[in-house]
Amino acid sequence: MADAKVAQKIGKTATDRLGRKLSNNRLMRRAKMMLSTLDLVAERGYEAVTVDQLAAAGGVSKKTIYDIYGSKQGLVAQAVALRLDDLVERFSEELTGSGLNRLLRSVDLTCDAVLHTPALSRALAPMLVKSAEEFHLTSFFERLHRDAIIRMKKERQIHPWVDIDFTARSIMLDQVAVQNMWAGGSIDDDSYPSFARLSVLRIMTPLAKASVRKDLVEEIRQLQDQLCFASAGRDGGDEAQS
Repeated sequence: MADAKVAQKIGKTATDRLGRKLSNNRLMRRAKMMLSTLDLVAERGYEAVTVDQLAAAGGVSKKTIYDIYGSKQGLVAQAVALRLDDLVERFSEELTGSGLNRLLRSVDLTCDAVLHTPALSRALAPMLVKSAEEFHLTSFFERLHRDAIIRMKKERQIHPWVDIDFTARSIMLDQVAVQNMWAGGSIDDDSYPSFARLSVLRIMTPLAKASVRKDLVEEIRQLQDQLCFASAGRDGGDEAQS
């Protein structure tokens, strides 16, 4: 995200203490603070980075951070929320076709974004679990997955009894779990997108109508074969080295 774009997003809601809109200069300073915050968290990790360091990188005082955001977590949460909002806007331009296609494509795009900034994604993974609402993670997944599930229901790809909110929440929890396993090293970069896609398919297959379910089952089979083959290859390489 460029500074000007971030500043524009901040300007939609941010005001001063009297409720007045912020000047362009103040918006640009806040944008710089958002971007430098993400850079520092990626470089040093959430727990290690200090408010002093965040203030210095953003060109502001500690008092300014506490006055505006209340805490380190508040600042980081706002920076992450802006990033997620930007991703949703970018993803929306690429989500086309049926509800199912949109759902699976949103999963692929999310994985691409995670792998594009691996240090930041790993640093934030534990915080996203602890504070999903504050970091706008729930909103991020709802805007992508819930809309796709609603479309699937309208297109009769899934049964009418499917609870949209419960299904969207289930997908979010599974996606966060897969990302955390990747962040912890249990899943490698190459396998991460396949595991993320597989987790969604396992949720949606029992909910799908027969006309759709056959294709979902076949993709699950292919993904499982692919992941088993990759795992066998890694195990064989490890044995050869030992």
